[in-house]
Amino acid sequence: MNNTDNNSISLLHTMYNEILSLKAGQEKAKLEMKAQIEELKLKMKTSIEDLNLEITALQSQLENRNISNQHTSPSVSAISSANTIRKPVSIFCEITLKHIFKMISEDLDIEVTSNEKATLNMCTKLICDDMAAHPSVIALGPNPSWGSIPVALKKEMCARHTNIMKDSGIDFTRCLGNWASTAGVAHLWRDRHKKLQSHFFML
Repeated sequence: MNNTDNNSISLLHTMYNEILSLKAGQEKAKLEMKAQIEELKLKMKTSIEDLNLEITALQSQLENRNISNQHTSPSVSAISSANTIRKPVSIFCEITLKHIFKMISEDLDIEVTSNEKATLNMCTKLICDDMAAHPSVIALGPNPSWGSIPVALKKEMCARHTNIMKDSGIDFTRCLGNWASTAGVAHLWRDRHKKLQSHFFML
């Protein structure tokens, strides 16, 4: 066997070894890629499971909130019963705190003392503060008037006022159309609006 044959055989061995090495590298790359795919599938499965758990938790919170609202909001049947208390005057904006205190005394049979007045003022102030911080009210600009506030929001906030008052021992749920809470909140809001307007004019 001459040198040329030896060189050819050596070259063939080298090429064969390189092919084996390349094949082994391809198999290793396939295994690594397969492992990465399996890991990605596991992560996706875990993410989907976590997402489903979050959705379930949110749905549970919403259901609990709806149940809570049903239990705490003044019911239509309660407000429209034979014991309902009607507005003291036909024009809503003419209802004053005196009318509300008279209703508490005569219809609810609760003696109006400084404690009852403080309770009404505190609950009303709380609702007005919450309403002022609501995004839809903030969007109206500084010192929005009572009439500019969305009706749905006013109804929601005044219903909350009724609930807070009831929890404090003064039950407004008999007031037809929730007029007592609405008048109380509207009165304080308009009073604040007027004072802020006067302040701006003085600047």
